[in-house]
Amino acid sequence: MAPLARFLKRQLRRLLRHYGYEIIRAPGAAWPRDFFAATFRPYRARVSSRPRDVPRVLHVIGNFYTGGSPRLVVDLVERLGERFSQSILTRDVSSPPAYSGVDLDVRPWLLHLEDALDAVSRTQPDLVHVHHIGTRFSRLGLGDWDWFVTIFEALEQLDRPVIENVNIPIAPYVNDAVSRYVFVSDYAREYFSYPGLPSETIYPGSDVEMFSRGGAGVPDDCVGMVYRLDGDKLDDQAIDVFVKVITKRPGTRALVVGGGPLLSHYRAIVAAAGIEDAVSLPGYVAYEDLRTFYERMSVFIAPVHHESFGHVVPLAMSMGIPVAAYGVGALPEILDDPSVLAPLGDAETLTEIVCSLLNDRNRRLALGSANRQRCVEKFSVETMADRYADLYQELLVPHDQRRVLQRA
Repeated sequence: MAPLARFLKRQLRRLLRHYGYEIIRAPGAAWPRDFFAATFRPYRARVSSRPRDVPRVLHVIGNFYTGGSPRLVVDLVERLGERFSQSILTRDVSSPPAYSGVDLDVRPWLLHLEDALDAVSRTQPDLVHVHHIGTRFSRLGLGDWDWFVTIFEALEQLDRPVIENVNIPIAPYVNDAVSRYVFVSDYAREYFSYPGLPSETIYPGSDVEMFSRGGAGVPDDCVGMVYRLDGDKLDDQAIDVFVKVITKRPGTRALVVGGGPLLSHYRAIVAAAGIEDAVSLPGYVAYEDLRTFYERMSVFIAPVHHESFGHVVPLAMSMGIPVAAYGVGALPEILDDPSVLAPLGDAETLTEIVCSLLNDRNRRLALGSANRQRCVEKFSVETMADRYADLYQELLVPHDQRRVLQRA
């Protein structure tokens, strides 16, 4: 490729990433190895044996990478495994995979209605749960959009109740096949739903038992975050807050967990600032190892530009960690504390909030305790699973009655 072409391609990628878009490699292609920590391993879902003749649920999701939406699906598979037989249909999985131990059907290309009908009918589902995580102009690209449209064309013919989860800050894909639209926060529902649309809010759940500090001590000088380092939530400047905090408070360390296209850029910024010894950027880590990374954090920073919920923030709350963030999307709703929020993009104010927390251990402990209590009360995985189980049953009962009448 000529130097000018390479330059223009880099500039296009940077421009798209700045506005929350990302050019993704083709389905099935291997991911860069440096996206992952050396100890990374797939999370194996714990699926219990289930009785026969339970309702069958098909989860449809654009990708099964590391992230909040796939985690939501895995939590439902684990928590509702004795009450529903659950399978997953996706367009793409990461390489190496993020999860194993689930009934996963990967269909990269659904070009025709017949292909989609075959995919959604494979397990003869009684209910289909679609997890909508992209639009025509999203980071997922045209392939995912066309894939979803073909899926919905098939669902119109399947005659089964359909739930559409709206997991990112976008409008839902409105379709006659959908029985209920579920938003992951009141913010997302308020700003992206439509009048008269049958919708409700169900928060994604956190494993408050696993993500508990227990007897671990509370550190004083480490800031951190856990995110997919990609343009849908973060931008090139998100790392600046960490650099500013370490510059203002020599001796402070930073732990930035996650992989993605921004990882190499963040590493370059850290190196240019001369603080490589103070900042750890390990890439993606195993889910089972996440708790040990959270345990090292004194303050969790969420320097995102878009956020419909953000599963990693309630995980920090569950660990009793104070969170400082830009006041965007659902973060004010989740944290319920204006004192820890800065205006979007105001790195100086966010840095001051973080430094103030680091300098006041008593306040950090109090905020951490309040965060833990709020997470247990509102964002536990048990509460989430119960809400979805009730919704499944609500939609399945009239469907079963309709089938009985049709047989009669």
